[in-house]
Amino acid sequence: MEQELRERPIPWRTHPPTALDYKDVPVDLSDPRSDEGLVDVTKWGVAARGYYARTDGWNAPYHRRFATASDQVLCRRSVAERLKDANERLSAFGVELFVLNAYRSLALQKELWAFYIEKGREILDDPSEANCVAFAGEYCSDPREFDESDSRTWPTHLTGGAVDLTLRIRHTGEPLFMGSVFDDPADASHTAYFEQVNAEHAGEQKRLPLSYAEALRNRRLLYWAMNEAGFANYPYE
Repeated sequence: MEQELRERPIPWRTHPPTALDYKDVPVDLSDPRSDEGLVDVTKWGVAARGYYARTDGWNAPYHRRFATASDQVLCRRSVAERLKDANERLSAFGVELFVLNAYRSLALQKELWAFYIEKGREILDDPSEANCVAFAGEYCSDPREFDESDSRTWPTHLTGGAVDLTLRIRHTGEPLFMGSVFDDPADASHTAYFEQVNAEHAGEQKRLPLSYAEALRNRRLLYWAMNEAGFANYPYE
């Protein structure tokens, strides 16, 4: 019998490629899918709310609305199809996807990039320009050299092919505990963070905090449901 998703470890490695390295992945513009349009995620039965457009202050770590953010959550049609597939896989667990963001305008990408650059200046021991760019590049694609005619300069969210999401209880809408604040530029945000913590506690499982164990199980569930629906994980989020 297939291993239960919440018990299946997430694969991880040290120092995986960051958003600054995605430019090395070629884009096949001859593929018919390159011309597919954007669709509203909610029209495909997937719950969503534009995280960067919230005005109630409950969108940590920003606690504000971004000027260029949209309330509507859009993505490519093929992404919506896969989200629907993942949602169906999760139904057996009594949970569902809750999408926070997918397509972003260039203006919003620039706003987010500026946030992470400033955060790097605040927390890095050596806040040189290069170090701030490397720091920001773990959590955000660099939009500064965007050229519509050069796919190597396209931040992934501008393509409508990247999606940020979490899990929530299907019947109540209560979010599952994932162990970190969304968009927190810290190790705790890395997908396999609790796998690493768990490995460090090998042979000492009773000493692993229950909060960590819960986050570990929930991250595994999300990771494998998305993986089986055809998504690739970005390891820093």
